[in-house]
Amino acid sequence: MLDWLLKRSQVSMGRAMNSGFPLIPVGQGGFLAGTHVASSLGWRPVEALMAGDKVLTFDHGMQTIVELQRETILPGEGELEPARCPLLVPRDALMNRVPLWLMPDQGVLLESELVEDALGDPFAVVPACALEGYRGIRRMHPGAQLDLVTPRFAQDQVIYLEAGMLGFSAAPRDLMCGRVYQEESAYRVLPPEEARGLVLSLMAEDEHWTAPGAALAGAEYQPTLS
Repeated sequence: MLDWLLKRSQVSMGRAMNSGFPLIPVGQGGFLAGTHVASSLGWRPVEALMAGDKVLTFDHGMQTIVELQRETILPGEGELEPARCPLLVPRDALMNRVPLWLMPDQGVLLESELVEDALGDPFAVVPACALEGYRGIRRMHPGAQLDLVTPRFAQDQVIYLEAGMLGFSAAPRDLMCGRVYQEESAYRVLPPEEARGLVLSLMAEDEHWTAPGAALAGAEYQPTLS
């Protein structure tokens, strides 16, 4: 699949693998304090949620949080470890109403015809690190401590963040026994290299539609009646 994506985007394999930072897979992730989540009580800061609260999910309506994981990272001065250097997502880049931060291993659900599989599903989860350079998304030093909160559900879920962004939340796992609540994810989680290839294809599409003359070419097209 990756080779096909690279052909669509007309970029080299080397560029796809090199975003300036190591690519990492979707992992524990976590949403930074201040990020608003759609819940049964309206838009709530993620840090205000508790186990037992209900959150609106992409595919399964309101679902109950079974646990919350909390972590605090103190970045300090100087360069951050690439695996922990967050990405700043500008407003509207991913249908988010305000700018927000994402950890590199936080999964994001994207919709594109480029990821349709045999079942015609146009959705796939990619790690945020693969989005670097897409619509202004970039890694930046946050300049302050990072308070991360990750709501977990009985099954893998995708939840709404800041109006329209879709964040992936994996079900709790047991390192000894594997996943506690389910055997397989209901979502297609792309490995880092494949995710980067997809994002480069999306960037190429954006460039095509914003290139000089693209809008004019579309305006000149007039259907004819038979």
